[in-house]
Amino acid sequence: MDAKATLLSQKLESLLSQAATVAAELQGIEQGKETPHFDQIELPAHALGQRLSRMIQSERACEVAVAEKNQTTCPDCSRRCKVEVQRRTVNSIDGPIEIAETIAKCRRCRRSFFPSEGRDGV
Repeated sequence: MDAKATLLSQKLESLLSQAATVAAELQGIEQGKETPHFDQIELPAHALGQRLSRMIQSERACEVAVAEKNQTTCPDCSRRCKVEVQRRTVNSIDGPIEIAETIAKCRRCRRSFFPSEGRDGV
């Protein structure tokens, strides 16, 4: 692992530790003074994990879309096509998320397609 990745991993661990502490304190306030059953601890913690997962998925999909090229080649006619970024909602295993994705439209073929890194982008 390079230095930047190591630094980011350490930062993530620190932030996750802080988030866990804050979430546990908040959960304690919301649950009151009665001793909770373990599922009353586990279920909100799992829901928070799913929320974090959706946030990561959305952020990463946006990073990938922004990194794509501005143009690509149509897989049918090989004409150069403009690539645009659009937002849409998809259902992940952790629930619905809004993602950004690239879409190219070929006027000649009258079709849209989703470009990928493997294609000839400029």
